Amino acid sequence: MTRKRLLVTGATGAVGTLLRPLLRQKYDLVLTGRKTIEPAEGEVFVGGDITSPDFVDEVTRGRIDGIVHLAGAVSKSLTFDETLDPNYRSVLLLLEACRRKAIDRFIFASSHHIVGMLPSDRQWDETAPIAPDGFYGLSKAFGEAACSMYATKFSIKTMIIRIGNADPQIVDARRERIWISGDDLTALVVEGMESPSLSIAIVNGVSNSDRPLLSRQATKQFRYQPVAHSSSHRAPSFRDFASLTDADGISFVGGLFAADDLPDPAKG
Repeated sequence: MTRKRLLVTGATGAVGTLLRPLLRQKYDLVLTGRKTIEPAEGEVFVGGDITSPDFVDEVTRGRIDGIVHLAGAVSKSLTFDETLDPNYRSVLLLLEACRRKAIDRFIFASSHHIVGMLPSDRQWDETAPIAPDGFYGLSKAFGEAACSMYATKFSIKTMIIRIGNADPQIVDARRERIWISGDDLTALVVEGMESPSLSIAIVNGVSNSDRPLLSRQATKQFRYQPVAHSSSHRAPSFRDFASLTDADGISFVGGLFAADDLPDPAKG
């Protein structure tokens, strides 16, 4: 049987580096990212800028069965202007490539920062009201809306994964509540690529936790059953709840992003 071929954007970033060796066990990968990397067996690296229409056209030539869109500018201090090309233009170009080239599946890496200003004193499922904690989270709200438009208008099977924290080790108790392992995140991507019932779905990307902040209500329609438990992945310098303060954003889903000042959009 011919293996499916996935385009993975942001393949040289932290999440892309985490997922690559896991995804290539099942799929052939076309990788692109900011840094040049040496591809492994089953991978092809194509350098370029996914905010360029010409490059997006180039990198989606030939057989592409699905796109895993991980790329984007990420920072709690991002200005609005800094998000426009990497976080707005790129997602539209990739979705348009799916439409024009009949690429059947699109997996969008969204973020818990899309609901970052919600209070952390309760658990939230995927129906939580949108409450971005900065211009990064705001750009993810746009990305989700763009995915919904293309999925419903052009029947592109789309999975939106609101990733919690995907660091190899968990540094504090807030992040422990939203953490996801590489294996579990890969399992969600596979569901996005393989589920026969998928049309469009928004799922919280989290593993098991003693005090989950984001629930997995929407994943019940899929075969996804997380294996990892966050309590087993604490960093040696792990900070418990007692050591966290308002300056750490402990009262909000988005943590430090929520606690940080919002850059003035008039200043770019």
